[in-house]
This record gives sequence, C-alpha cells and structure tokens, in this order.
Amino acid sequence: MTSVLDDKRRVVLPKDIADELGLVEGSAVTFKKEKGFVTLKKAKETEDSLRETMSWDPKRTRKPLPVKEDEIKEIWRGK
Repeated sequence: MTSVLDDKRRVVLPKDIADELGLVEGSAVTFKKEKGFVTLKKAKETEDSLRETMSWDPKRTRKPLPVKEDEIKEIWRGK
C-alpha cells in the first residue's frame, strides 16, 4: 500500500489498517521513529485522557486552551 504526502505533510491511512487498529475520526495515535522506520499505533486511553485534560485541540488550531484548576487536580489524583 502506498499513500502520498500532501502539502501539509498529511497522509491517508488505508481503511483496512484503520479498522484493524480500531481508529475512527478523532482517534489519537502515537508515532515512534526507529532505525529509519516510523511506527504508528493507537494511543493508550491514558494518553488520550491526558491530551484531552490538557486541552489538546484535535482540530489542530494550534491555540492552546487554558487548563482549569479542577483538571489539574484530576491529573494528580490519577482520574
């Protein structure tokens, strides 16, 4: 399978691979670079939760949102 990088450095993940990994629109993924290869995998729920709590914007507006005090307390409590 081959995909082409667009002008914003994005590629389309083939449907069968996305389905196999359980990825849907809005799913978080992690990348790992190793010896000239890049591995993509579905982010663990804790990673998804942390990004969500830290106000990561999945629409990639690059505008960070403030973190609320109660969100910080939840992180420290491990919820």
